[in-house]
Amino acid sequence: MRFAQTRDILQHQVAPYHRTVSQHYQDFSGQEISPRNQLMLDYLIDHELRLALAIHDFMEAAHPGALDYWFKRIEIAFPAAPPEVLADACRTDLDALVGAAICYKTALIAFYKHLLLNCDDAQAAHLFQTLKDQEEKGMKRFIRHAQGLADL
Repeated sequence: MRFAQTRDILQHQVAPYHRTVSQHYQDFSGQEISPRNQLMLDYLIDHELRLALAIHDFMEAAHPGALDYWFKRIEIAFPAAPPEVLADACRTDLDALVGAAICYKTALIAFYKHLLLNCDDAQAAHLFQTLKDQEEKGMKRFIRHAQGLADL
């Protein structure tokens, strides 16, 4: 059983996760990439950086009680963001790249769901429900973006 405060999860896990994922995309984009996949990578790099920066604003707007809430039953580790998710196929296969991006997103969404299941504070639950919803909407948005690129 692990303990963690909402504020620490956001500052020391969620924001760095988005920065790490963005950096993986950035590192990967320096290689030989198809033009469509490069456009998608540029979108994903920007998207993840914006999310990392938005955590600070999100915390500023959050209810202080939600940020002070202690989770007492975190039984899964915060997701890792391994660079290996971006396989060689992601260079030319848009579907593979989208699949890798979905992998990063679903890992974070699953963690948010776990927190929601173990949260007994309405304000903290609302905070993580909002984050989960935003991640799901962001995933749908980049899937639509990828579908547009596939039509080019």
